[in-house]
Amino acid sequence: MDRQVALNVRDDGRGFDPASRIERNGGFGLVAMRQRIEALSGTLQIESEVGDGTGISACPPAKAPEVRS
Repeated sequence: MDRQVALNVRDDGRGFDPASRIERNGGFGLVAMRQRIEALSGTLQIESEVGDGTGISACPPAKAPEVRS
């Protein structure tokens, strides 16, 4: 993993249906997280089931891409 950093977070809360919750909730927290990680050429995975908690795995590159003006 010389070129990547991994952050995994898991809870044992209520969980949710990611497909319907992200699109209908009106919030932007998870959407904004995905946009920010993908802007760095990384990935964000969200796994959740109702009644079984949620897991989020964020994998940005270890070195941010160079920005040229």
